[in-house]
Amino acid sequence: MLILWVLLGSVAGISAMVAFNAWLGLYAPAQLADLDEAIARLDADSVGFEAGEGVLAPDGKSALVTDVERDRLALLVARGSDFVIRYLDPGQVLSVSTQDCDITLRLKDFTFAPARLSFETPEQARDWAGRLEALQG
Repeated sequence: MLILWVLLGSVAGISAMVAFNAWLGLYAPAQLADLDEAIARLDADSVGFEAGEGVLAPDGKSALVTDVERDRLALLVARGSDFVIRYLDPGQVLSVSTQDCDITLRLKDFTFAPARLSFETPEQARDWAGRLEALQG
């Protein structure tokens, strides 16, 4: 019976802390200001990554950047208060689907939840979807 009270007290305490942080406004979701910030994050994350052409989602929640040196793309996706970065080499993309200005991307990495990438125009989404599909092989 004691363990039940400890469990319930823990859940109540954690819930209270989360609610208090939300009430104070201490949580800020991750967002990129511009493509240069995405490139700076990639430069800090991976030595030797030479950024080429890139695109930033209008909401700042994701970015794709080509690597000049190799046939790969760098992907940044906002998850919570930080970004998840993946370097996509050929064979790492499981599926790519487009709908209007959005791409839904699934990787062969089971730790990476499917990502929804937004673009300014459907043409831009199709162009980058083609680049991602080239990495399916």
